[in-house]
Amino acid sequence: MDISKNSRVETLDYLRGLMALSIMFYHLTIFTYHALDMTNPLGRLGVYAVSIFFIISGLSMAIVYNSYIKSVRTSVNFYIRRIFRIWPLLWVICILTILPHIVKTGKYDDWGLLFINFTTLFGFIKPTAYIVTGGWSLGNEMVYYALTPLIFVLYNYRKWAGNILLLICTVVGIVFAFRLLDPKINLFDQWYIYANPFNNLFLYVAGIALYYNFKDLKIKQSLNQILLVLAVVLFCILPFGGDRISIVTGLGRVIFVVLALVIVFCFYKLEIELPQILSSTFEKFGLMTYSVYLIHPVVFTYTKHFLTVVDLKYRILLFTMVAVITLVISIYSFKLFELKWIKIGKNLTSSPVRREKRAKVV
Repeated sequence: MDISKNSRVETLDYLRGLMALSIMFYHLTIFTYHALDMTNPLGRLGVYAVSIFFIISGLSMAIVYNSYIKSVRTSVNFYIRRIFRIWPLLWVICILTILPHIVKTGKYDDWGLLFINFTTLFGFIKPTAYIVTGGWSLGNEMVYYALTPLIFVLYNYRKWAGNILLLICTVVGIVFAFRLLDPKINLFDQWYIYANPFNNLFLYVAGIALYYNFKDLKIKQSLNQILLVLAVVLFCILPFGGDRISIVTGLGRVIFVVLALVIVFCFYKLEIELPQILSSTFEKFGLMTYSVYLIHPVVFTYTKHFLTVVDLKYRILLFTMVAVITLVISIYSFKLFELKWIKIGKNLTSSPVRREKRAKVV
């Protein structure tokens, strides 16, 4: 069995692209100007855009692979495809991240750290031992991919069995939000707790649950759009401020997770006809999400060497240059590099007949 290209949901690509851009703008604001208070919607997106990624990831895996993963062989095929999607670009970014240190000192000693990053094993053994900026979420994702066949087994057996797993994972998430994370201590000092993959596992499982529970649901588009606008407005204006810890613990965690789930659900069920240029642009952003997420911190590091950031106009120039360069590189990275590795992964895990057909097409 092969995976159909028609299994993609364009509106989820739109949301994925928007979240990637928001994370890039969040990081560039911090790198170039200052940290953001959680009264700022962009500051909130700096936290919850990744949460939305986890939900979309679970939903997307369910849409594409729910009927594919049925045995040990297809589970292994799934892992291989994910590895060929994640590892190649990660390797390049890891090398570019440590290269300035190597050039400066003439050596690199922490080969163990490099190994667990190249293999994404850090997500399983030490979630904070990542080299690239934002790498913790990739470590979390690899843990979730490892669990995906089991989650599908439960949902394909009985929907209630999968929902019980979601309930268990949600309880674990509540323990993190109400017990393990201290709302009186800033998130930076508790990052090792927040980055634990089991803290966000319920988000990934919730994404899968959205598919199994609502795949056949038809919702009136006017209602869907009202829900979406309401969720976005509440996300922006609710009275939470201060450090990031305020929106990942206690009531703040509950509210923002619910809003994130509503936003993903609404985009999943959104039926909208955009002008071709907008549709094509948003679709490209969706495909480039991984590139944009990994590449922008490296582009910032290297670009900063060519600019003396001493006043506002240079900061604006640096911000703009990094954003534009990142998008350009991301386009070509996906087309010329990532897509080739994705195809290799598919070829390795396709039947001989499928490989032969693909070769004839090429």
